Amino acid sequence: MSDRDILSWLLEEGSITKRISSKAAFRLQILFDSLGLADEDEYTFLDLDESPIRIREVSLYGDEEPLVFARSVIPELTSRKGSPSLGTIGSSPLGDLLFQSDVFIQTNRWFAPFHNAQKKVVWGRLTRYEVEAYPLIVMEVFLLPDDEH
Repeated sequence: MSDRDILSWLLEEGSITKRISSKAAFRLQILFDSLGLADEDEYTFLDLDESPIRIREVSLYGDEEPLVFARSVIPELTSRKGSPSLGTIGSSPLGDLLFQSDVFIQTNRWFAPFHNAQKKVVWGRLTRYEVEAYPLIVMEVFLLPDDEH
């Protein structure tokens, strides 16, 4: 994957789900969706104290190839008071909800390299959103390796 390709995924302002769906047969696989304890950094990004919180991890596929690993951390108050739809998304992509209206506001975004199972560099981003002043974060790791680095 070229630097330009990586940047286009990292800087995508729209729905990653729609981007995949526009070029391939899209499929979402839920890996985990339950209450749990988030990482310390995730509580920091949310500006919350440690407590049980909803963690949702999914893989996004295009033509049966895994393209994105996504991890969402959604506080209970965000689901209850910010957007009750968050509590009922089930097997639907979170992106469909985030981008269907302007009630979700992106407040910050961070980028980082990761190593995949084959020890190749892949890139990801962490985005903090607010809905009615209640936060949630979404991490997306783009699984196609950057062979040039």
